[in-house]
Amino acid sequence: MRSRTGRDVDVATLQAIYALGTPTRNEIARLTNQSAVSVTKSLARLIPQGLAERCGKRGSKAGRPTALYGLGHAAGYSVGISIDVAGFRLTAIDVRHELLLERGGVLSLSADPSLHAEEIVSKVTAELRSFVAATELADRRLVAVGIAPPGIVDTRKGIWLHGLRITGVLHVALGEALRRLFGVSVLVEDAARCLAYSEAARRPRDDARNLVYFYLGSGVGAGIIIDGKPFHGCRGMAGEVGHLIVEEAGIRCSCGNVGCLETVISSSAVLNRFRERLSQGVISSLQRFRDDGRLSLQVIKDAADEGDKLARSTLFELGRFLGDAVSKVIKLFNPRELIIGGPVALLGEHIRESLWIELRQKVMPEMLVDLSLEMSPTKVGDETLGAAMLAERHFWKHTGGADMSSLFDQRRPRDA
Repeated sequence: MRSRTGRDVDVATLQAIYALGTPTRNEIARLTNQSAVSVTKSLARLIPQGLAERCGKRGSKAGRPTALYGLGHAAGYSVGISIDVAGFRLTAIDVRHELLLERGGVLSLSADPSLHAEEIVSKVTAELRSFVAATELADRRLVAVGIAPPGIVDTRKGIWLHGLRITGVLHVALGEALRRLFGVSVLVEDAARCLAYSEAARRPRDDARNLVYFYLGSGVGAGIIIDGKPFHGCRGMAGEVGHLIVEEAGIRCSCGNVGCLETVISSSAVLNRFRERLSQGVISSLQRFRDDGRLSLQVIKDAADEGDKLARSTLFELGRFLGDAVSKVIKLFNPRELIIGGPVALLGEHIRESLWIELRQKVMPEMLVDLSLEMSPTKVGDETLGAAMLAERHFWKHTGGADMSSLFDQRRPRDA
């Protein structure tokens, strides 16, 4: 077996610090299967480079405080990128997950769908190049990029499989394109999984170990955390709950099936259902919004708050469809925390009752005893924050030695 070089030991030390948070020297030694002397020498090399740092002390049984170590400033930063039909957003965080820089913009595509994939890659590349060149990120090392496009992705291969609501996107090697241009670790990740991971980061560790996040927005998906780790499935496609069939007599989905959850509870689906019922002449305070383009989720919520019968009965119905899908996920994954997020979560007060009716009818009571179900409208930046954190996690836990060795190069990564 090849003996470890000093560089190998240093990489292992940094990975152990990332995995353990703020470990002691002996904790690093146990995880890396190195001697305490070897770890001490490694830390002596890493600290002057700014890759590791002392960050306090912890009391010990012997009475003598033990030094704790964390990743240092030179361990780099990660960028998260989110893409939607209308725009994009970039977020940079350091190794302590402190915000360094945020930026957003509009995504304008041509009328020709065959050009959309090329236009998006070009736009994202240009924006990322400008972003990492910003003054706020000067003298910092970019180590990882996480990108969350809409539609379906193959996380394992870094491929944007299908844009769904963005036409013309089919099997785009997004990860390879960015990796080739920027020379850093790139993770193409599902948007709902990014949101789940950022949500888990806010919660006590035990509560966040088994968590499911339902995103209800322009699309519908779920991010799943099992034993504290994001669950990807075979190709990184786990969590496509938007395509669970909940209304057999419903409308056709962009995936080709009929009655998918996404055709019922996405933001556009909710608005379309209300427009259809208003067009039938149903008595409602919402009739004044039918033809002027002002109908919105907020308007619907306000009407339901004021007791509008159409608003309340329709949302009660939609809650049962959502409850059907949620019940299937609970039975499969038995989460401790289940979060309904995204724009449609604004209506949570009026879909919660029927959702719980459905759960109590379809799920064994024992599986609901410790379940915490929360409605939490998504905050701006949550998706990109999650993408950045997952990209960072992928870099420290899964990239090879060659990628890690770039940390010891004092030059910043090459510009694209």
